[in-house]
Amino acid sequence: MKLTPEILAKAITEYRNEGSELMYRLGKKFGYDINIQEEYEEFISRSNSKVPRSGKLSERVNYSFHGGECAFHKRKTQQNIEVILINPPKFGKIDTWFLKEFLDSTNEYKELSSDLDWQDLKPILLELYRTGQVEEIK
Repeated sequence: MKLTPEILAKAITEYRNEGSELMYRLGKKFGYDINIQEEYEEFISRSNSKVPRSGKLSERVNYSFHGGECAFHKRKTQQNIEVILINPPKFGKIDTWFLKEFLDSTNEYKELSSDLDWQDLKPILLELYRTGQVEEIK
């Protein structure tokens, strides 16, 4: 079986939902409501001493802010989810490098993505945007 546009659209939905949920939980852990723009901006600020740049969200999930992203790593499943820190609280901007990491680390998709390079995902993603199967978030 190969990675079809329909399967990739499903994976993107899961990726976005999981990323949004993890960011919400991380904000809540440190007392921030990421739905409130001012709180979100303070939460992600590099100068915010109340929020370590990396650590444990829970016993099962690590996080690490880096550049304009926040990486989440689920220790039990080894799944990786990267959240690009724009468009809160929905987030959802897709970077094909990070999407490939998610696919390769998710049991449901890893066999389908193993023969693909991250650059192979770009034309499929652009087609999903063009046809409206996936909303493009900039």
